[in-house]
Amino acid sequence: MYRLLALDLDGTLLDPKRAITPRTHEALRRAVEAGVTLVIATGQTFPALLSLCPGVPLNGPQIVYNGAIIADVADGSPLYEQLVPDEYILPTLGALQEQDVFRVYHTHERVFADTGTPGARNWYLPPAPAAVEVLDVAELYPRPCIKLVGVCDPTELARKRVYFEELFASQLYVTQAASDLIEFLHPAVSKGRALLKIAGMLGISSTEIAAIGDNHNDIDMLRFAGLGIAMGNASEEVKAAAHHVTRSNAEDGVALAIEEQILPFITPA
Repeated sequence: MYRLLALDLDGTLLDPKRAITPRTHEALRRAVEAGVTLVIATGQTFPALLSLCPGVPLNGPQIVYNGAIIADVADGSPLYEQLVPDEYILPTLGALQEQDVFRVYHTHERVFADTGTPGARNWYLPPAPAAVEVLDVAELYPRPCIKLVGVCDPTELARKRVYFEELFASQLYVTQAASDLIEFLHPAVSKGRALLKIAGMLGISSTEIAAIGDNHNDIDMLRFAGLGIAMGNASEEVKAAAHHVTRSNAEDGVALAIEEQILPFITPA
């Protein structure tokens, strides 16, 4: 039944220490050897994806920047790309500043963040290039922008997400990527839409896809897949969108889902 497995990274494939457990590595190996195409679907950059997934048998197009880019697994070159429309870059940066939210500007070359952005210096592990802190990310405009990100107190983010969704309705895709991250992308971008494009590239139907995730930006991917699995550490909003809930990322939830929900139902390619 399943020919493709799409996995979110943080909070899903990665445990709380941002590592992949031996049991999960083994489950991924078994799935790929059985013929499954393995796709990571993340808000991270391609170099960051590689740095966080050593030894993972990636064998298909990879979804990065929450679907703004579908990357060739061999070299990270874009197979598909949708950038933030130029006319919305400065209005978004201005709205974030008005809401006292730290701002992050993703270009093809580097990631730039407002000086003092919480956690920015620890976002990426070598060899992925570190984020560069600047006094005013708005000065980067009109550089092409893959996505804009806001960083704020998790207790405020859900409320501010609703505010920004209403403010940029039909203009941008607004999504929550972590407890403290809100992201702004081209309106045609999402993990689910990227997964639809990959399915078309590979001749795979949605019923042959399994997807696992834990956050708001995973919801449309879980809904698109024939089997959408939410992590035990996911929010109730995400669990409600899934067909099944596995254990948390601290309890080998991904490995358990692959062993029980996917491996017994793999259709050889």
